[in-house]
Amino acid sequence: MAHETAGPGLASPTTARGGVPPAHEPLPRTVVRWLWVGVTWGLLLAVIAIAVAAIVVPKIAGAVPLTVLSNSMAPTMPVGSLAVIRPTMPIEPNARLRDTDTIRERNDVTAIGIGDVISFQPDQHDATLITHRVIAVSVDSDGNRTFTTRGDNNGSPDSPVQDYQVRATVWYSLPLLGYVNDAVNGDHRRTFAITAAALGYAWALSLWARAHKRRRTARDVDGRIT
Repeated sequence: MAHETAGPGLASPTTARGGVPPAHEPLPRTVVRWLWVGVTWGLLLAVIAIAVAAIVVPKIAGAVPLTVLSNSMAPTMPVGSLAVIRPTMPIEPNARLRDTDTIRERNDVTAIGIGDVISFQPDQHDATLITHRVIAVSVDSDGNRTFTTRGDNNGSPDSPVQDYQVRATVWYSLPLLGYVNDAVNGDHRRTFAITAAALGYAWALSLWARAHKRRRTARDVDGRIT
């Protein structure tokens, strides 16, 4: 029978001196450092991406960010989500005071079809919007459209939505960011975007400076060794 042996002064392959199993070698400092840099850059890029999607893109595209206040569209858009909507007509302060024929002329709803998610205003004297999915569309002899909508999480459809009640279509949504939208709204949203960009730039600059300093130190050490 073969036996494993160790030479004089050598520990066996499976045990350290005194019969204690060898401890795991710690990760080299270089590996740990690069892991930290990777995680840091990942978080930075995530913050920048969120700021761009929630603030910059809607501003450039003329879209409007809204906060989802109920779970009627869950799980697609649960409560607290940020819904970025594209208005179907020019945004005007007195739009709700116009008559229905004028709104129909200015409201572009011809491209809305089954499966689209729209925001509509049931009460002309109440600015509250409902955001639900279109499940049917009908057109009368005059070309006027009526939409049947229902929340993804609702069992029954809403009352018929007339074309002049539609205010926007949903472009995309982001979970949980509606809470941020409520906390940072109006003029503060621009300040928040600028501050986030400045902090991101400062963070990136500090990472670059530290990495540059480490490389320079390593070169100096190599020069002294040689």
